[in-house]
Amino acid sequence: MKQIILLVFLLLSSVTYADTDEWNSFYDGTKTIHLKFTDIINDKYNVNIVWMPRDGEGPRLVGPAIITFSKDSGYIFSVTADNFHLPFDELKESGILKFDNDGQAVKVDLSKVYSFEYSSDSFNKVSLMNNTHKYEASGSREQVPFFFEDVDFDGKDELVMVSFNSGQRWYNEYIVYKSNYKYGNMYNLVNTEPLSIIDQLSTFNKQNRTIDVFSSGGACTNSNEKFKLIDGKYIAIELTEWDYYVRDGVSVCEESIYTVIDDKRILKSKSESYWDYEQAKQIELGTKYY
Repeated sequence: MKQIILLVFLLLSSVTYADTDEWNSFYDGTKTIHLKFTDIINDKYNVNIVWMPRDGEGPRLVGPAIITFSKDSGYIFSVTADNFHLPFDELKESGILKFDNDGQAVKVDLSKVYSFEYSSDSFNKVSLMNNTHKYEASGSREQVPFFFEDVDFDGKDELVMVSFNSGQRWYNEYIVYKSNYKYGNMYNLVNTEPLSIIDQLSTFNKQNRTIDVFSSGGACTNSNEKFKLIDGKYIAIELTEWDYYVRDGVSVCEESIYTVIDDKRILKSKSESYWDYEQAKQIELGTKYY
């Protein structure tokens, strides 16, 4: 049955797009581009990149890359990125992105190494700790492709890779590599929450040493988990969940706040509200504490 459904879908798809212009960008995910930054990054690293971008998405040219960091002393390490991207203005100015009359990317010289300045204003510098990474702070997903910042207060900068448009609702995600020598690598991927689930909707509080990880499911189907740095480790301490039910034809939004102790949720309060269209405001129905 699944095979039949797939066959019908493919047939319908070919009919649907038969009369549309075919997208024939030069960048189909098989072309390799060599990049380098001409300035020293984080006061120590030369950076070279091998990139295989694909076109036809927003922003233009996103794809896997190998980013190599090296020092003049000969020390070298590399990390990978699934959704590497450079700002549109930089792509055009460097000559990587050229267009035909239909706006499609045309062939460029793949034998050369394209150079960029990390310090250029085109690279939107962001910070997790100062929340300038958040979408409402910059109004853009166009950000510097990576940066160094201490996000766990141990006095050492983590390497933060920006994964473009790969998070919830097409926001950027942030892939954190911690500075600790292990398995022959100086920087190793952090795979523990919350640093493994950070995106443009996450909020940092430097003073309280907390991170709020917001998950957007809709108008009233969201959640927010708060983590606090305790004894050098981020621990979940609070969870807020929003959900709704329909009463007398009205959608009532229910907010539940839990205290989290040893990974166990303890209900602290529950409140209800609904949107009054005639008054154009949210009507609070009350809060119950436990």
